[in-house]
Amino acid sequence: MTQKYAVMIVATLVALLSQAAWSGDPPPQALAGDPERGAEMAKLCTSCHGHQGRSVTSRYPSIAGMEEGRFIDGMKALRAGDKGHLMANMTRGLNDQDIADLAAYYAQLEPTPWDQSNAESDP
Repeated sequence: MTQKYAVMIVATLVALLSQAAWSGDPPPQALAGDPERGAEMAKLCTSCHGHQGRSVTSRYPSIAGMEEGRFIDGMKALRAGDKGHLMANMTRGLNDQDIADLAAYYAQLEPTPWDQSNAESDP
């Protein structure tokens, strides 16, 4: 009897996974960021995160050199309100392309040599 249930469970899982794989919906494509557009948008970020994302205070993290995926994930979480933070207000008006453009801009910058904390911090 136990083997019969195991076979039924495996068959159900295979059917569900097959349906999901053949649903016809393409996987979401990552947006290509435009660093030039991101540089224009980043002017609003300098008052807290510093010129070219190099913060001069520990209150705000340096974001220069931050890996794009980490930047995007952090910004989307802030925009969604997952973190009670001032950045929720700052990110509310940004769409996914805006965030990808900012990520592309900051990722191309060299981090502050004395502060590698941007590798572990959120935007």
